[in-house]
Amino acid sequence: METTNAPAGTRAAKQLPKQQQKKVGANGRKCSLKKVSTALRYFLIIGGICNMTLFISINKSAPYDDDSNEMAATATTDSNKGRLMEIISKNAEGVMNGNKGSIDNTVIKVTSKHPAKQPKDEDDNILRAYIEEPTDRDLWWNIKPLPIRNTTSESLKEIKYPQLNSCSRLLEQFPVDTAPVDDDPFLPWIHDVFPTYDGKYIQFVAQNRRRCRTGKAEGHIMVKMESQGALFQHVPIKRIPPQQQKKQQNNDDNEDNEMRYRLSSHDEADDDGVSTRFICRFKPSMEETLSIHNVNYEFHAYRKTHKQLFCADCKDINSVYTSQLMFQCPVPEALQQVVREGTSILNDYATLFVDIIPIRTPIRFGSPDRFFPPMYKDHENKNDPFNPHAEWGKDHILPRLIDSGRWANIPICKPPLIEHEPSAMEKIKKENLQLNEKGFGPKTHRLIGCVWASSEYHTRGERYNIKDGQRRLKEWLTYNFMTGFDHFYVYDNSAVHTQDSNLKPVTDLFPDKVTRVPWNAKICNNRPNNVDSPGERSSQYAAEASCKLRFGSHAEWIGAFDIDEYLVPMGKYKSVPELLDMMEDQGLNMLNFASYRAWPRRILIDKPKLLPPEKCGRWAKNCFDLTVPSNRTILQTYNCDRQPPGEKQKTMPAEKQLYNSDYVKLHFVHYSEVTELTQLNKTAMIESGRKWTFRIG
Repeated sequence: METTNAPAGTRAAKQLPKQQQKKVGANGRKCSLKKVSTALRYFLIIGGICNMTLFISINKSAPYDDDSNEMAATATTDSNKGRLMEIISKNAEGVMNGNKGSIDNTVIKVTSKHPAKQPKDEDDNILRAYIEEPTDRDLWWNIKPLPIRNTTSESLKEIKYPQLNSCSRLLEQFPVDTAPVDDDPFLPWIHDVFPTYDGKYIQFVAQNRRRCRTGKAEGHIMVKMESQGALFQHVPIKRIPPQQQKKQQNNDDNEDNEMRYRLSSHDEADDDGVSTRFICRFKPSMEETLSIHNVNYEFHAYRKTHKQLFCADCKDINSVYTSQLMFQCPVPEALQQVVREGTSILNDYATLFVDIIPIRTPIRFGSPDRFFPPMYKDHENKNDPFNPHAEWGKDHILPRLIDSGRWANIPICKPPLIEHEPSAMEKIKKENLQLNEKGFGPKTHRLIGCVWASSEYHTRGERYNIKDGQRRLKEWLTYNFMTGFDHFYVYDNSAVHTQDSNLKPVTDLFPDKVTRVPWNAKICNNRPNNVDSPGERSSQYAAEASCKLRFGSHAEWIGAFDIDEYLVPMGKYKSVPELLDMMEDQGLNMLNFASYRAWPRRILIDKPKLLPPEKCGRWAKNCFDLTVPSNRTILQTYNCDRQPPGEKQKTMPAEKQLYNSDYVKLHFVHYSEVTELTQLNKTAMIESGRKWTFRIG
C-alpha cells in the first residue's frame, strides 16, 4: 500500500509501517538509512512574501506497476454538417450490410437505434443552459419512492452564450463565472472540456459550487446546493427503447421515437449504465452515451474511513477530494477518428457538439459504503444498504431529454496537444511514440510543471496585492529549466485581476518549453482558511485538474509548485532528474516536501517603506513595502532560513510534491488524494501481490 508523508491533521495517506519509511534530514546525521547514503535537501522559497525550506521525507510507496464571430461560427457549422452526416450515414449503412462500416479507418458502433431529433432552435450550435426549476426538497427528495418529474421543455429557462465562438479561445470564452449553477445546482460547474488524446472520451473538469459559501449564516445555501454533491455519486440506469415504454403520466406517445431511461438497480442496469451520472448526447448525429467518473468518490471516502461523503449539517470543506468533479463522456466509435485528429474544426470552431443531461436524484447522505457498484460490492454496508427500488421506485422513467435541464451544444474542440503543443505532436510522429500498457501517453516529456499564476493578484484574504508576477515567472522558469524540468504549462489567470498585463510576454520567451493556457475563471472565495466560510480557490483547483488531465498523460512526472517556490538540489543531487532516477530505482511514485517560511536577507532588499496601518492586514500594526532590487533575484534574496535544517516535522504549514502522473488520479494542491492503489478493491489489491490495508488516511 502506498503512503504519502503528510503532517498530522492533514488528509494525506499513511499506510506503511514506520520501519518501512525512510526519513532524510539535511545532513544525514539524524537519519538511519541503509539504502540512501546521502541526505537530500531542497529549498521551497516563497519570494516577496515569505520563504519556505523543504526537508525531504521519502516514504516507500508501493512499487509502480502498472476573434471569430457568431455569424462565422454558424456558417462554418452548416458547411461541415453535411460532410459529417454523410460519413456517419455511409458508415452506418456499412454496419447494416454486415460490414465493419469503416471509412478512413473509422470503425462504427451504433450507440442508439432510436436517436432523438435535434431541436430546431438548437441548430445554430450556440452554447446553451436549460435551467430546470429546483424541486422543493420536502416535496420531492423526502418522498419515497422518488416522485417522477413532470417537467416540459416549455417550463425550462433558456440562457444562450453566443460569446463562445472559438476553439482556440475556449477557456477564455466559456461562461465559468456566469454559469447558472446557483439557479440549477444539478448543472455541473464546468471549467474545462476537451477530447482525450485517443479521441475516445470527452473529458470534463468541474468544481463543486457547494464549497464556495459555507459560513454559519449560509446554511440555507448549503441546502440549496446539495445537488452539486449528488453529481459526485453514481446512479445505475436502464435504457427503455420506444417499443418497451409504458404510457405514464409524464410519458407521451413518444412520437419522436427516442430512447428513454429508467433508474434501476445495479443488476438491472445496462453494462455502460451501472455507474453513471450524465447522459451525453452528441450532435449532429444525436447518438447518446453514458458518462463515467474518473474516480469513485464514495469508495475513496470509504477507504479514508470518512463517516460520509457529504453531510446535511456540516461544511464538507475538509474533504478536499470533493472539490474537483471529473467525468468523461464516451465518444461514439463513428466519431472517434475525427475527434482524435481534430479535423471537425473549421475556421477555429467546432462542428461537433455534446449535450450534458444530469440524472437528477437526491444526494445520498450517510455512510459512503451504502451503494457501491459491483466492483466494490464486497465492501458494501450490509447493515444499512441503499435500496434503489425503495428510494426511487421500480418504474421511475426519466423525462425526455428535451424536457430536462441540461447544458446544450458544448463544442468538441481539438485534443490538447494538437491545440496547444504542436511540437509534442511532431515528436510523437517522428519517434513513433505509442500509448503505454495502461493507455496513457504517448510520453513526450519526463518532467513537467503545472502552475496557476497571474501578472497581478491578491493573496488569501486580500492581504497583499502582488504586482510583479511577470518578473517572478521569468526568474522561476529560467531557474527550473536549469534544474531539469522539460516543460511548463502556465495557466494564466491575469485577466481576472487586470486588463493591463498578462504573462504572455514572459511565456513567449520560452518557445516550445512553455505552454500558456489563458485561464479566466475567478476564485469563488478568496478568504483565509481559518475563518467562517473559509476560502475556496476554485479557479486554482480546477486549473490543476485541467493541467493534469490535459497534459499529464504525456509526461512521466509532474511537479506541483507555485512561482514563488523553488526546488534547490543539494548534496549529491545536481538536478531534479537525478532525484527522479533515485525514485524510479526505489519504486517511489510520490515525494513530499515539507515546507517552512523564511525571510529575505536585509542587505539585499531596497530600503523598506512604511505603509499606513490599513495596508497591514489583520495581524500587523506596522508593515512595510518590500522590494527586491532589479540586480538581484528573488531566489538570491530570500535565502535566510527561519527553520534550521533537519528531519521533517509532524506539523507543516504546507507541502508540495513530485508525483508519477499515471499513478495519481486526483491531485489537490499539496496532496495526491486519489491514486491507482486507493481505487483498488481488496481482491484486486491482494491479486497484485500487495497487502490490503483498509484505512488510507
